[in-house]
Formats: sequence, C-alpha cells, structure tokens
Amino acid sequence: MFTFKFDNYNGVIIDKQALPESEALFSDQFNDMLSTVKAQGKQLIWFTLAIEQAKFIQLATDAGFVFHNCLEDEITLILRLKKDAYAPFVPTHSIGAGAVIFNQHQQILVIREKIATSPGFKLPGGHIELGEKISEAIVREVFEETGIHSEFVGIQGFASKEVFRFGKSNIYFLCRLNALSEDINIQDIDEIAEAKWCDMNTFISDTNNSAFVREIVKELKDAQGLQLIDVPNNQGPHIKHEVFFAGNLTHKITC
Repeated sequence: MFTFKFDNYNGVIIDKQALPESEALFSDQFNDMLSTVKAQGKQLIWFTLAIEQAKFIQLATDAGFVFHNCLEDEITLILRLKKDAYAPFVPTHSIGAGAVIFNQHQQILVIREKIATSPGFKLPGGHIELGEKISEAIVREVFEETGIHSEFVGIQGFASKEVFRFGKSNIYFLCRLNALSEDINIQDIDEIAEAKWCDMNTFISDTNNSAFVREIVKELKDAQGLQLIDVPNNQGPHIKHEVFFAGNLTHKITC
C-alpha cells in the first residue's frame, strides 16, 4: 500500500520509499490514495520520486501532477486538490560572490577566465554552493582561482541580475577580503587562464575591463560595508546561517 503522511498545511506527503515495483500495482494504489486524501479534504499532495523511480512520472502527470522542483537524483511533483491551494515557490535566485582584495602595495587581485571572450580581467569569485556560507565561499574561491590565502572582512555591496541561468535571477555579493599571502599559484588551472595583482588606477582606466567591475573598484576601494556578526540567542529550528550588520558592532566575528 501507498504510505503517506499529513503535513501542517492541510497537505499530504507521499513516502517514496514505500512505492510498489509494478506500474500496474502503482496505478491501483495511487488511485486509492487519491480517493482517500480527497475524502479528507486535503488541498495539496507532494510526491518526490528518485531517479530510479522515473517510470512513475507519466502516471503521476496523467493524474494531474505538475513538476515543482528537481535535483540531479530526484524530482518533486505536486497535485493541487483545490484550485487555489498554495505551494511554496521554488528558489528564484542563484548566489555569487566577488572578492575586492588588495595587497600592501594597493594592487587589486584580478583574474581572467579561459572562457573569456575579451582580454579584460575581473574579480575572483564564483557561485555559493548549497549550504555554504558567503564568508567561507569567497575565501575558497579566491584560493582556488589565485592560490592567495585571505580572510573575510565584510560585504561592501551587492547587485541583482534579471533572469540569468536556468530561468533564475542572480544576486552577486561584493566581499572585501584581506590578503594573507601574495604569491599567485592558480589551483583551478582548467578554469583560470591568468591571475595577477594589478595597480588599481591602471585597472580602472583599462577599457578592456568591464565597466561595471571598474566602477566596483573605484567606488569600494575605501568602503567599510557590512560586517559579519555573532547574533546573541541565535537558536531554534531555523538559526541564521550568517548575519551582516553595519554600524557599531558589538558581536563581530573574526573569520
């Protein structure tokens, strides 16, 4: 038999671990389950299938299920038993970060990717991985792309981009870092063609570089921005992953 549980929002979650092997048996039990939950006045059914169970997708969509979100190894479908049943939306943005990092000679660290279509340079950085902290991700990216060890100082700004990849928007955080070393030693040789320390004014005046990135360097070279803090009593089932405040900071975190 299909097994399922009720959630706290008048919905139903089907247990993918208890699905039958046979498509015919699946269809019979599936229809019985639908009758049961409809009779109980439920509004929404959540159904997640592992990639090995993909043969059941057609049966689910024939019953009115639609796709909600997808990972590499599973897909989640939903069925609204009431037309206006609310289903939380899937993530709408990807998150990236760029590093504004100077050495003791006031040179800025920049990189050029192998896939670049212009001779210009950009800030090191990249995408924040699932569950990764911004403050840790940018330090990791800087090391991978340049070999430079660094420490996170704060967030100096951010920008949002309209639909970017996979139908999602993007938020790009500009992070200030302190350099703890200066010798370039690119780790990700498959992605990065060149990394270097560049005189700040030379970088700003070089029109081969992106106008946006040149503006970043010009405007943020002396900015303070938001600093990472330790929030007292940050407890509960959904604790804050990271918190950034401006102003007088009494619980600053040293990364």
